[in-house]
Amino acid sequence: MDLRFALAASVLSLLGAGGARAADVVQEPPPEIPVFTWTGFYLGIQGGYVWTDLDISPAGFSTGDLNGGMFGGYAGYNFQYDSWVFGVEGDFNGVWNDKSFTTFGPPPVTVDVGNDWLASIRGRVGYAFDRTLIFATGGVGFTQASADVTTVAGVFSGDKTLTGWTLGGGVEYAFTDNWIGRAEYRYYGFDDKDLDGAGPLSTVDLDTQTVSVGIAYKF
Repeated sequence: MDLRFALAASVLSLLGAGGARAADVVQEPPPEIPVFTWTGFYLGIQGGYVWTDLDISPAGFSTGDLNGGMFGGYAGYNFQYDSWVFGVEGDFNGVWNDKSFTTFGPPPVTVDVGNDWLASIRGRVGYAFDRTLIFATGGVGFTQASADVTTVAGVFSGDKTLTGWTLGGGVEYAFTDNWIGRAEYRYYGFDDKDLDGAGPLSTVDLDTQTVSVGIAYKF
């Protein structure tokens, strides 16, 4: 009788120890850390500096550099596949880079020329390191050039919208899941255009570079 009781107690003890060890083996999985995604619409503002090389025809008119500030907004959509990010974006910026100069006479001719605005529609491709995105961008660029020409015969004014191309790149960083900062460089090339109404100015040729920083909200 005592032997049977001792055997039963031993079996129960072994089963209890095995159950305790099994409970120790089963562990709760660690909580998942959410991975940031670049997919989605975004809307932002930006500001920066503009460098424009200006060539004026016909021969005899001065060639100058138009440098100044820019401020505007941008909007777009990104789609992320693995670490690659593809998107489309448009932007529109006011530009402050007017410049006045006087050509040699006689009689002297005063020219006030500059860009009024700068815009683009572009594609984008980039590679994401979690919340950091390195990207390249390129597409169609637009700008409006305007000029006032003062001569002995009067003041002639004209403007023209120029279409060209733009190419650049930059880096973005997502400070939160919604707020994304940016630094970007771009180059614009535009074809020669007549400035209708600007009198002795026949054509202008503009090449523009921009450096900007921005902040956007991703929806």
